[in-house]
Amino acid sequence: MRLSRKMKVGLQFLLLLCSCISVSAPLYAQQILNLTASEQTFLDKLDEIHLCTDPDWMPYEGIDKYGQYTGIMSSFHQVWSEMIGKPVVLVKTSSWDESLKFIREKKCDVLSSAQDIPERRDYLSVTNPYISYSLALATHPDIPFIINLAQVKDKKFVMVKDYAAIKLIKNNYPGLNIVEVNSAVEGLKLVERGMAFAFIDTVPSINYQMLAHGISHLKISGVLIEHYNMSVGVRKDLPLLLSIYNKVIDATSEEKRQQILNNWLSVQLQYDADYSLLWKLLAGLFIILMLSLYRYRVIHRHNTELKAVNKKLVHMSKNDQLTGLPNRYYLHEAFQEALQTYHRYQHQFSVIIIDIDYFKKVNDTHGHVVGDEVIKKIADMLSDNLRDTDIVGRWGGEEFLIICPETDNAGAKAVAEHMRQLIADADFGLKPGNITASFGVTEYNKNESVDECIKRADMALYRAKELGRNKTIVF
Repeated sequence: MRLSRKMKVGLQFLLLLCSCISVSAPLYAQQILNLTASEQTFLDKLDEIHLCTDPDWMPYEGIDKYGQYTGIMSSFHQVWSEMIGKPVVLVKTSSWDESLKFIREKKCDVLSSAQDIPERRDYLSVTNPYISYSLALATHPDIPFIINLAQVKDKKFVMVKDYAAIKLIKNNYPGLNIVEVNSAVEGLKLVERGMAFAFIDTVPSINYQMLAHGISHLKISGVLIEHYNMSVGVRKDLPLLLSIYNKVIDATSEEKRQQILNNWLSVQLQYDADYSLLWKLLAGLFIILMLSLYRYRVIHRHNTELKAVNKKLVHMSKNDQLTGLPNRYYLHEAFQEALQTYHRYQHQFSVIIIDIDYFKKVNDTHGHVVGDEVIKKIADMLSDNLRDTDIVGRWGGEEFLIICPETDNAGAKAVAEHMRQLIADADFGLKPGNITASFGVTEYNKNESVDECIKRADMALYRAKELGRNKTIVF
């Protein structure tokens, strides 16, 4: 194909422009980034930077169907490539696990994003973080809002294999049941089919994956206090490259960071036209409109029902689903009220923590259904036999907590002993042996925190276990 004169002139202009960029970029790096002599010498000897990425973690990063690097991280690395003055070349991998393998084998120089965890420190260093996102939970829509995984620590969770966030979650919630999968869509599908309770990832990633793969039956039901900090991973044997990346990250303005994030997080997914789907959506909207009009006309007849539903929701948010007792969060509120009364009137109160003895053996021998019945029966016994002023709730698992207002250690011990004997004498219908429980008792000490008081009750409970169980110990 012949080129016209105008096209030839245009091509020559582009080539000239490219040559100008390649010459000026190293000068920019040296002047703006304030590189040291050793860093500049390292760059001068470097032809290109080889990068590995997670091929399926959109909108953060990925490899599209054309084999191109895409996502939020790709925009950051493009900016940094221009600042450094060296091209960044994608080394294609099929999974995040393979990318970690490649960086260990020195087939790439940097990981587009990584976190500092002990298992990687022998082959990987990480830069300062450049963006940060909270981790979130994707569950079925009927799950109440979750603010702490301790609320649901007995559930099964799903996370993508080899993500650093797994280590973070396991450190904060020891013993949490986490199943590792190869991709976000696989994890979301497990939750959708009821094979897991929740998928854990960042909010943008969950939203993107649900939209991209048509997963419409899940929702984000909790945003955790744990954050995922985005940093660049650099091979351990390239300390000068790590230093250079830290300088370009520091030189990236907040305005530029927000511009990149806004560009990607406001992107709409493009689909091929599907008019049958459009008609279905329109029909659905019409039905919704008719139902809304009907509801508007008869809404005064439903006020009583709505109040009942709201009352039920409030009850669910404050009460344990298995036993009906107040849950851990309600107990914290009750503890704060007891503290206020103590500081205002100096009325003493005490705390009792109860743990069912050898409960794991009950589950292992008779099954979890029987174990749940044991928990419910003990909950009923506590609720029916405590004083009206006492507040009892399920603390978690096979543990219960009682707040005893206007009660010192001696009074709380009497309450605990009474309940301990009731449980020991009760017939749970299990063979061999019977069900017993251990009790830890302590009274509140002036100026201590809630956690300190509960910790002392826990220590007393632990001592009761050491001494053979089925005992009441006062701290």
